[in-house]
Amino acid sequence: MRTLAERVRELVVLTDEYRRALAQAAGLGQNEAMTLGELLHRGPLPPSALARRLGIASASVTSLLDRLTVAGYVQREPHPADRRSVLVVLTAGGRATITALSDLFTDDVEQAVRSAGFQHVAEFADALARMVPALRARAADRAALQGELDRRVRGGERR
Repeated sequence: MRTLAERVRELVVLTDEYRRALAQAAGLGQNEAMTLGELLHRGPLPPSALARRLGIASASVTSLLDRLTVAGYVQREPHPADRRSVLVVLTAGGRATITALSDLFTDDVEQAVRSAGFQHVAEFADALARMVPALRARAADRAALQGELDRRVRGGERR
């Protein structure tokens, strides 16, 4: 089980590296690409929600959105339910760019799986799908994560 966790960790690190390279190839910073991805998968969002999702300050998200707006990837529209807020929306160019990046990632993963000769793709995909809710729930409980991390650091615990 520990070996599986180590391989997943390696995959996550490499996926982050791959995403940075993809963003750079598109002429985007990582936060810009992540913003486009959030908008693709979640739909229009207020800047405050983007700041929370990206883990950056609201001032930083403002300048990030300014850059994406000038580049033609997003636009701000009035929020239909809150006159004091706006929604950030993908433009056709932004949607095309993030869709192309996403499709390239999918194609590269499929090619890697094919070249590895992996025989049980459906079972592997199912196993990953079952991990998602557990890891999502764990990530959502920030206090428990902090407590566990503090306990392990203080105790010098290493499994």
